[in-house]
Amino acid sequence: MDPTTLQTTWYALLGAVWVLYLVLGGTDLGVGMLVRRTDRAAALRAIGPTWAANDVWLVLAIAATLGAFPGWYAELLSGAYLPLVLLVGAVMVRHAAIELLGHATPAAVPRWERALVATSLVIPFLWGLIWAGALDGSLARGRDAGLGLLQPEGVLAGLALVALCRAQGVAFLRLRLPSARADLPLLPGAALAAALLLLAAAALTAGAAAGVQVGLLGALLVLVAGAGLGLLVLGAFVVRDDWALLGAAATTAGAVGVVLAALHHAPVAGRGPHAVRLAEAAAGDVTLTAMLVIAGVLLPPLLAALGYAYVRFLRAPDDAPTAGPGSLVARAVRGTMRELR
Repeated sequence: MDPTTLQTTWYALLGAVWVLYLVLGGTDLGVGMLVRRTDRAAALRAIGPTWAANDVWLVLAIAATLGAFPGWYAELLSGAYLPLVLLVGAVMVRHAAIELLGHATPAAVPRWERALVATSLVIPFLWGLIWAGALDGSLARGRDAGLGLLQPEGVLAGLALVALCRAQGVAFLRLRLPSARADLPLLPGAALAAALLLLAAAALTAGAAAGVQVGLLGALLVLVAGAGLGLLVLGAFVVRDDWALLGAAATTAGAVGVVLAALHHAPVAGRGPHAVRLAEAAAGDVTLTAMLVIAGVLLPPLLAALGYAYVRFLRAPDDAPTAGPGSLVARAVRGTMRELR
């Protein structure tokens, strides 16, 4: 039984929300990995106005999955129980670390820094593990409350997502805080991200569960991810941080899109007690229609508010122009950050 147009629409909306989280929130996670490599206060100020807002997309993705596809939500929780528990704990500790670092005693600061770095590494690794498990059938088998997800291709996918998030964080900080460029070389991390992503893609292609198909849309998204990866490496090689950031974001978006396109008919692919067909896991048409109306009302102001936060509050780079046409852009993005200093 194929998904209906309404079910596919909701699946596409969920895909867009996951892309927003892993691109925007992934950059914040990458910055969190780097707080012990550069000026911690400056790095946290750079994401200060937006990091909590970016995590809203994770909340929306989970809530929308529960409402639109309750069967998928139930089997996901059951099949990946331990990784999801670790994820919730890591998100809580990460939020606490960011909030408390500015108020901790000198003796406690290193502990909170280590906690921030560790959780920023754990979160993308576990998401990569879970999505890979949905592709290769290990999540469908549901062994050991999620420990069965620890397959080689899943570990590679988790490491690749960690490396991509870190590359985004490096490029973002180099672009926003040029004074940190000497502490944060971009090329080694970009090369590592490219190598891990290619290895993970090869492993997942070879180990994909029966019935997983990329399709035309997935093939187009493979091109997006490949172009983004090339731009990331090229930007790192020629020292263009803006190219590298755009390339890393496009790579993450394309890779997530490929996974979701491949899982369209079966978001938990394979054979086992936790395999899920999208059409069978969806809520009724009345619920999906009502949720679509609510999303149409709420999503535009949410996107507008997030866009305003990026334009209004993020600091301009240290070397932003102070005169000429470029100063108009610099003033537009500089914002008022005194309260975060």
